[in-house]
Amino acid sequence: MRFFLFKKSSIFILIYSQLSFVSCESIQSFLESKNKSIDKEISFPQIQGSLQKRDRYELIGREFMIATDHPLASQAGVEVWKQGGNVVDVFAAASFAISVLRPQSTGLFGGGFAILYLPKKGKWAYDFRERSPKKGTPNYYTNPDGTPNTDKILKGAFSVGVPGNVQGILKIQKQHGKLSLVEVMAPAMRYAKNGFAVYADLANAITKVWPNMNPEMQKVFGIDSRPIREGELLIQNDLFETLQRITENEEKEWTDGETTKRVSLYYQNFDGFITEEDWKEYQVKQTEPFVSDLWGYQMMTMPPPSSGVHLVTMMQLVAEMAKRKSFPKGLVGESIQITEAMRVAYRDRSVFGGDPRFTEVPVSKLTSQSYIQDEVSEIEKKVVSGNWKTIPKTNEPKDSYNTTHISVMDKDGNAVSSTQSINGIFGAVQMVPGTGLVLNNTMDDFSIAPGVPNLYGLVGSKANAIAPGKTPLSSMSPTILTETNGATKLVIGAPGGSQIPTSIFNVLYHYLVQKRNLYESVSFPRIHHQFLPDTLFLDPELKGYFPETELPFYQVQYGRHRAKVFVVSKEGDKLIGVSDPKGEGVPLGF
Repeated sequence: MRFFLFKKSSIFILIYSQLSFVSCESIQSFLESKNKSIDKEISFPQIQGSLQKRDRYELIGREFMIATDHPLASQAGVEVWKQGGNVVDVFAAASFAISVLRPQSTGLFGGGFAILYLPKKGKWAYDFRERSPKKGTPNYYTNPDGTPNTDKILKGAFSVGVPGNVQGILKIQKQHGKLSLVEVMAPAMRYAKNGFAVYADLANAITKVWPNMNPEMQKVFGIDSRPIREGELLIQNDLFETLQRITENEEKEWTDGETTKRVSLYYQNFDGFITEEDWKEYQVKQTEPFVSDLWGYQMMTMPPPSSGVHLVTMMQLVAEMAKRKSFPKGLVGESIQITEAMRVAYRDRSVFGGDPRFTEVPVSKLTSQSYIQDEVSEIEKKVVSGNWKTIPKTNEPKDSYNTTHISVMDKDGNAVSSTQSINGIFGAVQMVPGTGLVLNNTMDDFSIAPGVPNLYGLVGSKANAIAPGKTPLSSMSPTILTETNGATKLVIGAPGGSQIPTSIFNVLYHYLVQKRNLYESVSFPRIHHQFLPDTLFLDPELKGYFPETELPFYQVQYGRHRAKVFVVSKEGDKLIGVSDPKGEGVPLGF
């Protein structure tokens, strides 16, 4: 099945076909004939029910705003702000809280990225992602016949990278926060000790992975030997004690404390895969954000091994294609440009993406004007010639909702954008006894072998091969935009695996280029292409919206996009926060 969209004014049309090519002239002829028959405007479909949800998922304030994936995580941020904390204290409180509230998505045994912008002090990028342990080598994931053991890298004790969440949050809060660690962690400790009502997404995730949980994990997430249900109270006593030890020992708890000793004891049954030495040698990476001028703003995002550079490439390609007159007009032209930009960016990601300490990631080249112009010229040739070749179909991404994001901004433009994760649903689906913490399965973010897709259908090359101490390539791309005068404009990020960069792109495009309001930009149906599989993924609101016609473009798959965008934007003296209506979080502030 083939798809495309075109637009006249605010009219959007969905097009299918099984033809193999079409010329630019025939597109224009088609548009002219269709435009003559349209006598009224049609509204583009929103996410089902999203307009009714707007009051819940959008908030306007003036002093401070936070957007997260759980109401209590946002509330934790508000609580420490009211106590005199700053945006960094808010970020830290929400980070610890969300690790309690969304254990299926993130946790203290996970990792993440954060971009900080404090206009009067500076800007920073923090990499506290998981790293491969010393024993993390390719041969750990190879079968006797030499084939890759994808099951071993996906779940269980050997799928775990050395976590960095605690070290990262503590370092950032210690450097830039105002409150004591006890004050910052108090909400998370309360949620763990007193419990909270299990919501639908958590209940469904627990039920889904229940058969694969180890006994310790089933004890925490079960009642009467069955999965805990929606509405029941989840109390996490071991997790509360772990949080308490962190308040007492701070970083030492994560290098030579009771928690790491229990992890080492657990791994005695698994070849000592992660050792106390791995914990002690872990270092948070602090550097400058990757900065680019795009669409009238300065954009700060994470450097590699984040996918921020590929998000930038995507945006640069679309900006360059918009200048070329050979592309079709209206939404046909826009959609070609967006989809082809995504394909190029994800192709580059699969070839070059990796840890820059171990491989050369040609950031300057991939974002240079000459490279962008050359790539656009190649796309232009394809459009004009009508030679729309597709790549042989590969494995589709598996359904996996995980990761979380926190966006914070205050009236002075101080801002934090942070994405954190344990990778797949409940990570490795294993809990270390006595800690209350779920292990990540981030080793799957490495390329187990060239051309072999991971959990999200993404493929990699030798640049992202497994190596001791290495950080795997990540889709997480926390981002902050500023005005030309340095004033903060927007804080954005998303969970959602391979769809993170494209979902951020979708929202920025609708908000900054199409000039839709922030809520509409977040709730707008999205498109996604990740090069492999060579498939255009569309939100289901687009399916059957218009009659089928005969235009050939992309192989299409409909389904709800995984990514949920969390964003705060400054418009005049207003701070507008939006938590994606696909999720259960809310923005809070005042």
